[in-house]
Amino acid sequence: MIATWLGHSCFCLVAESGVVVILDPFLGEEVGYPFPRIRSDIVAVSHEHPDHNNVAGVSGHPQVIRGPGIHEALGIRFLGVKSSHDESCGSERGQNTIFCFTLDAIRICHLGDIGEPLRPTQVDAIGPVDLLFLPVGGRYTIDAVGAGEVMRQLHPIVAVPMHYQTANLGFELDGVYEFLRGRKVRGPMKFLQMESDDLPENGWVALLSCPAAGVADGSID
Repeated sequence: MIATWLGHSCFCLVAESGVVVILDPFLGEEVGYPFPRIRSDIVAVSHEHPDHNNVAGVSGHPQVIRGPGIHEALGIRFLGVKSSHDESCGSERGQNTIFCFTLDAIRICHLGDIGEPLRPTQVDAIGPVDLLFLPVGGRYTIDAVGAGEVMRQLHPIVAVPMHYQTANLGFELDGVYEFLRGRKVRGPMKFLQMESDDLPENGWVALLSCPAAGVADGSID
């Protein structure tokens, strides 16, 4: 499986079979740089904010996954875990869905815009995680401290930070450096390739690059 960061909280995952999964596609006008022309078989949307739900921008007539519960698309089982976009049970910014699924025997979790560390019931529902996509930029989501707590809760093999300040982002978030500080970091890298029979050592961070997003604010470049 190959994971590429398209910017903000959006990732493109390509399975060995050629199946393409897009997570949280964004509207370019909202984010500050264009969403790429890309085809997908499946799109998962964590919540209905325009910097996460630009399904219309994805070509190929993909199957769309939304909301909590069990979903199936092209033989892939997606678990949507209900969560909040803020620390007030969603009263400020609404609800968010955490998506968990397996691709090429790799257990993936995309946290969307969670606004607080996970509750025990959410940790139990998510289960083991090989590859974790988590927001670290604060202000609208958890920040570096909150992301560190989530790392301790889920113990992913690889974590990929998202939803942080870059040069071309059209609104203000915290940079990624505070989250990277003191962690085993590889990157910036153009893409992340993982194979289930050759998983890396546990507990490191993959910093992915996205030319459209610009250089990360406070990165280790």
